[in-house]
Amino acid sequence: MSEPSRPEPRAPEPDDPVSPTALVLTAAFEAPLDERRPWLERATLVDALEVPGTETPLYLTEDDVAITTTGIGKSDAATTTTALLATPGVDLESTYVVSSGIAGSSPETTALGSVAIADAVVDWDRKHRWDHPEDSSSADAAVESPAERPIDLLAYRPRDYVHRLEESLVECALEAARGVALEADEDARAYQRTYPNAPNAGPTIERGTTVCGDEFWHGTRYAREVEWLCGEYDAEPYVTTQMEDAATARALERFGLREQYLSVRSVANYDRPAPGQSVAESFDGNPGSLALGITNAARVGEAVVEGLVTVDPLGLEATSSR
Repeated sequence: MSEPSRPEPRAPEPDDPVSPTALVLTAAFEAPLDERRPWLERATLVDALEVPGTETPLYLTEDDVAITTTGIGKSDAATTTTALLATPGVDLESTYVVSSGIAGSSPETTALGSVAIADAVVDWDRKHRWDHPEDSSSADAAVESPAERPIDLLAYRPRDYVHRLEESLVECALEAARGVALEADEDARAYQRTYPNAPNAGPTIERGTTVCGDEFWHGTRYAREVEWLCGEYDAEPYVTTQMEDAATARALERFGLREQYLSVRSVANYDRPAPGQSVAESFDGNPGSLALGITNAARVGEAVVEGLVTVDPLGLEATSSR
């Protein structure tokens, strides 16, 4: 099936900036991790900008929503977000910003395909990692014994590396998400059953902490370390893991716009192997759960964007010049 035609990208116009009501940031745009595809397929695109410092065009819909990709990882996310914020032809002062895409999760927490609205974003990369000679192979010992713990909070820490997201946006998003019919997939559900501690249910809407890191960690030991770090920040338990949102939140914070930010992530894989699996075998999860995650992230993300723009919990429309 051929892709629908898209507007030809143009240069931003500083004297006539676009001021979308919402900005959607997906990370990936190439198969099989094309998080952007469902957004563009279901939207009527009316304009596109080639913003310096970004990797893909900024598409604008007839509903006044902007859609683009950041690229995968924190450096790409921070660069793209900063480029958008610093371009004179793009005005985000009265714009709700929503990260939408797939994520990992603990099998003890959520069903595959579930969608989580984040109320906190923890930066996994801001920590010490220690190579203790008495290091134990036990995941529990690695966390519980200070003498053997392989990670710790930074000794120099002017602030905790966790972003607490605006409560009114989180509540608005949860209300909007409750009305969404989440898709289910039998292959994903069968894979989920290989984890004895996973929920015996289909996808649900969740709220909680998302953990962001550039490291593709995988396995029970590292999951316990992530739990420990979230506990130190009073942000446990974590619900999702991804690679962009701490950087996006930090860039928005530097421009005074972090309160306008939300993260909407769907669970595409589990962060540790099932019994009898190796970490290598379980790392990519299941093709059914990957497609399911992309679909449900966009479904809920669209409802959240519509809810934010309609309810306008921060009163941004009142201060908008559009």
